[in-house]
Amino acid sequence: MKPIDLDKLDLLTLSILVSLYENKSATHVSRILDVPASKISRCLHTARLIFGDELFIRRKYGLVPNDYAGKIYPIAKEIVECAKHFNRLNSAEQSHNRYFELVIPGMIAYAYPRALMKAIKEHNKNIHINVSSWSSHSLESVTSDPHCIVMCCCKGPEEILCFDQKLQVEVLATMNRQYLLSCRKHPILKQDISLETIAKYPYINTFIGTQAPILNPFQEYCQAKDLSLNTEMTITSVSSLFDYLSDCQSLAITPYKAVYDMLDDDSGLHACQLSEYECNRLFEIVEPLKLVLVTHPSADNEDTAWLKQQIRELTHELI
Repeated sequence: MKPIDLDKLDLLTLSILVSLYENKSATHVSRILDVPASKISRCLHTARLIFGDELFIRRKYGLVPNDYAGKIYPIAKEIVECAKHFNRLNSAEQSHNRYFELVIPGMIAYAYPRALMKAIKEHNKNIHINVSSWSSHSLESVTSDPHCIVMCCCKGPEEILCFDQKLQVEVLATMNRQYLLSCRKHPILKQDISLETIAKYPYINTFIGTQAPILNPFQEYCQAKDLSLNTEMTITSVSSLFDYLSDCQSLAITPYKAVYDMLDDDSGLHACQLSEYECNRLFEIVEPLKLVLVTHPSADNEDTAWLKQQIRELTHELI
């Protein structure tokens, strides 16, 4: 491996690498970072030359990081997170002006920024926000930053407190509604949809836990019932998931109403809410995941309290 020319490595390129690793979609990264797709392509090309490695492999559902990208990611993530402190320092110099880093599950991260910015303007709040998608390293950020607010899925607050007992953890929602996602011409749509018929098709997991991909309730159910389930992969970006499902036999289950509401006649996808009977069968065997809000123990100022309340109200609409 050739030496890395650090003089040619800029912060935007590192930010793009981090976001591509977390979202696996150049289109989604373009929206998150507000950077033109052409610029993302150029930065990725530059990164490949600097590191002397392909880093990401193009698949029909997006860009998949290779092993070397996995080694680069935690280092790049740390650099990007450290750089954000400059913005926080700058905002701290302004009177009553706070900069917040919001970390939200990738499947619904798109749904919060516009609504939050609208509320900030309507209430004349001097608040700046940056929204990024949840990753298995996100809890490390909130442990050291009072202005970091994290939302994530877990079995319960105790799972987060095992990581750091000082963190403040609030349950926003128990996710006991489930929505099935498939391509519009999927053969399951001509059958009676049950937990057993879903298990016959390749399955996509959409959850990441505190340290690694976690078993979602459906996967746990299949284990408990000795149902053979082929979990193809984990995809946590909504755009990557839609791209992949549009042309395959795979299925995904999400608890987010916001994802269900996104689909229209032009999407090429079909979504339906699992029946109450099937959900009851599922949750008689396994426990539903919870969406929790995690904040730093000293996050007790007025702006943080206001922002948390806005997140609660939005979550009630989206889940």
